[in-house]
Amino acid sequence: MPIPAIKTATKEVVQRVGGYEAAASISRVGKSNLSDYGNRASPLIVPVDVAIVLDRCAQQPIILAAMAHAEGFALVPLHFGEGHIPKDMAEFTDKASQAIQRGFEALEDRRVDVHEAHEIARCMSDVIRVAEHIRGSMGKIISENKPCLVDSPSTDAA
Repeated sequence: MPIPAIKTATKEVVQRVGGYEAAASISRVGKSNLSDYGNRASPLIVPVDVAIVLDRCAQQPIILAAMAHAEGFALVPLHFGEGHIPKDMAEFTDKASQAIQRGFEALEDRRVDVHEAHEIARCMSDVIRVAEHIRGSMGKIISENKPCLVDSPSTDAA
């Protein structure tokens, strides 16, 4: 059942946006409902409109990706190939590292339980999303038959 993954994603997003009070201030629901949406003992699931608002504030479709995964789908950005290649590569490294870390954590007791499998699957979805974005960037370079100029990292100290 994919519901626990949606609840975990909801809790993560609430934390990213600054906690229950901050999340309640930007959505149409209160702290109590937000708490229920992340509580596995509660039958309530975050409504899609609230998930959109929270994900936008978190600047990443975490809840919506979990919802899509629950239905056997993955989210794909509309604007493939329009990112910043070094930033995208750094994000890929970060997401892959998180997935590997979760995998090793799950293997510590020499078994992968359902909760761990959901978490690893969520992490892998993030890796795939970023990889697809990078592949889109490369496809754009290939289809336009011209290089992509990338700003070099700043050497100025802040």
